[in-house]
Amino acid sequence: MNSSAAEIDLKLRDDFRRYLHEYGIESAQIDPVLAVLFRTLAAQIYALSSNTDRLKAALLDELLEGLGFERHFAHPAQLVVRYGYQGDTVHVSAGSTLSGEPDGGGRMTFTTDYGISVSSARIAGVFVYQRTDEKNNGELRLLSGTELPPESLRAGPSYGPVPADLGAHPAIYIAVENLDSSYLSRHGVFLQTSPEAILLNAQLESENWCLASNSGRFEAEGVLRPHDLNAGQHELRWLQKADEAELSEDGVESAFLLGGFWRGKCFVFPFVPSERHFQCEVPQGLMAPLRAIFERPSFFIKQRAWLRIQLDARVEPLHAAISSVYLHAQSASNIECFNQTIKFAEHGTTIPVSRETGGRFFLVAPLSISGESGESYIPEFQPSFQAGIGRYKMHQGYLTLLPGKMPNGKDESYANVRLWMTMGATGNQMGVARLQSFTREPVRGLTVENITAAAGGANSEALNAAQRRFAEALLSRQRLLTRTDLEVSIRSFDRRIARIDVQPVLARKARGLRRLHRITVAVERDRFAAPEEEARHLVADLQRFLAERLPLDVDTEVELTWM
Repeated sequence: MNSSAAEIDLKLRDDFRRYLHEYGIESAQIDPVLAVLFRTLAAQIYALSSNTDRLKAALLDELLEGLGFERHFAHPAQLVVRYGYQGDTVHVSAGSTLSGEPDGGGRMTFTTDYGISVSSARIAGVFVYQRTDEKNNGELRLLSGTELPPESLRAGPSYGPVPADLGAHPAIYIAVENLDSSYLSRHGVFLQTSPEAILLNAQLESENWCLASNSGRFEAEGVLRPHDLNAGQHELRWLQKADEAELSEDGVESAFLLGGFWRGKCFVFPFVPSERHFQCEVPQGLMAPLRAIFERPSFFIKQRAWLRIQLDARVEPLHAAISSVYLHAQSASNIECFNQTIKFAEHGTTIPVSRETGGRFFLVAPLSISGESGESYIPEFQPSFQAGIGRYKMHQGYLTLLPGKMPNGKDESYANVRLWMTMGATGNQMGVARLQSFTREPVRGLTVENITAAAGGANSEALNAAQRRFAEALLSRQRLLTRTDLEVSIRSFDRRIARIDVQPVLARKARGLRRLHRITVAVERDRFAAPEEEARHLVADLQRFLAERLPLDVDTEVELTWM
């Protein structure tokens, strides 16, 4: 039980009298100056000890820093914006600044987490397919939450289920029309899901997408795989490599964020070469269900790009789990760059950088710190063989700089500090449709509006989040030693892997006997759009994944079998 400030003060006085007595000094009264000192010290001790979570967090921060783990500070609020545009394709760069009026008044800015392209393309319809019973009866529905263009509405859509047989696994089908010469290159998609759709939200971060070919087949050439982007979002890359077009971001800097509240919901297409500008009227197997969904199907059926996201059988009812799907959407975070030159003689070497120490914003992460010599400063505990390199440390809202040396041996007199800052929890006040302008002049005709409220902003990392991150960093599966480590790690690598067998053996190699893990993974063939091609990539990627985590004297051989 925590002691009060008065009890701590009394204990300090008693200890002081006892120590005096041990030195042969008897004193009934304590000097008034010492009494004030004891009361002040007791109040400070009480303030520290009463807020145990903050004390634990501070100690954990020091431990993480000492062990070389990345520290987390404040986290910016995140929202999703959608652009409107009619014309040739334009590009919205990463780091573009958007402005709006939060619910509490004033102005607030958000910056885009990555870049996307915007065109006149639009979604003609989103359909969800799912099995309904153990007899493998399936049904297809038109998703009711997605806004349909006038042409689709004239076809007389029905939102009820119709019978369909599209395989054993649930799937999302997205039809896109009004495509120009850029097709879907660099376009952004946002899938808005319900918070209760835990299984679906987890699957969307790893499941492959596939473009239907001109003949309506989902084949290897159209397979796209999600990869980590920024702020918890994903970019899609081709399974079979295609020539990529370089896209300049005009030197705009954007903060690298590990995640956000809307993570795993936004996707960006890669560059789509002309030979993959696939379009078909209807993918194979969808003609009969679509004729049942639309009263006048001839108004709907025409040449479009069709996308399919195939999911695991264990997923919530998709028509309730997915609220809507948006094109030309991307995430943005409440973050901005703080830039200041620190003159050591004038400002000292320790400066406040967070609102908790008198600043206007909360610290997210350092962007760059460079000294008078032009050399970049490094964290205090980071090893370096470069003599005279400057160092820095973040602690309790302060930035402490340890000046580096000039080539002539003199201490540097200043450093240029650039930090990513945020308004923290205040950023959560940006409601839906409140972010509606660019801080710089946008492309004529390009409009922006946030389709979700901002959420996830925090003034500092919560203690439970720091403890969980610390535990994950120390998990043995990052250093695969036991059979359980291997199985857990392999299952987390790809959820389509249904069974794993590990056989440790000794094998004769060019350099003698080596320890070898023969790993066999079993998967279901119908979980792949192009089974043979995707299996080859799965084996190669899993081999690389394990090689980075196994001890140096252990080799692996991965084999895939079909269930």
